[in-house]
Amino acid sequence: MPSQRFLNRVIVITGGGTGIGLAAAHAFAREGARLVLTGRNIQRLQQAAAQFTTPVLPVACDVTHRPAVEALFTQTIAHFGRLDILVNNAGTAIIGPLESVQSADATALFETNFYGTFHCCQAVLPHFRRQGGGQIVNVSSLAGLRGVPNAIYSASKAAVIGFSEALRIEVQTAGISVTILCPGRVRASDTELFTTAKRYGTAELSKSPGELTAAEVARVLLNATHRRKQLVVFPFHAWLLHTINQLSPALADRILQNYIPKPCTP
Repeated sequence: MPSQRFLNRVIVITGGGTGIGLAAAHAFAREGARLVLTGRNIQRLQQAAAQFTTPVLPVACDVTHRPAVEALFTQTIAHFGRLDILVNNAGTAIIGPLESVQSADATALFETNFYGTFHCCQAVLPHFRRQGGGQIVNVSSLAGLRGVPNAIYSASKAAVIGFSEALRIEVQTAGISVTILCPGRVRASDTELFTTAKRYGTAELSKSPGELTAAEVARVLLNATHRRKQLVVFPFHAWLLHTINQLSPALADRILQNYIPKPCTP
């Protein structure tokens, strides 16, 4: 039987209707949490919420729209009385070589991946300060620690890491912790990231090594949240590449050149 490490904790998960977000919601629910699932599609969120026997509040929220983010936290506290943990999981991607990417699409990706995280963190801080503490979990990627052949996506995830590291120092005296989660590639069938990505070409994703399931990511996220970890890089091959890159970026380049599929034009 699962432990009750998150008994009655109120957790907001952005991008909570599918993939990693939904898997994390189930993991938290098994340990007694009360959940707020957010995303753009309210019907999907309502369908997801119907899977739970524990309290779940579905809230439509576009994280790129600041008033919607403010309303999300106001509604959460009005419904549950408090807010303990924010999981910034919402994200999108672009698949294609850099020279093909249109500026508007790059901007839209940053609006979700980086500014969505920024909006949520900035808006939740006053609530956490009034409560005397809280937790923020920002889902980045191995691609944010070591750029992979998908430059705009890597840049957005690197921005999340730098932002999170700085934020952690700013808020630690207020009893607020910031965890950065950097998974390797998630199995395509477990996430909509690849199917909803803006495409300028193709990439043979099946050749990427060491795929994670959404459930595996959720399990690591749960443990990292419980332990208030600062940075978690996983699985082992992702951690190894990160370590190699710190010691020899040239060697990391060669590994990526040989083993990570690169986007190609149609």
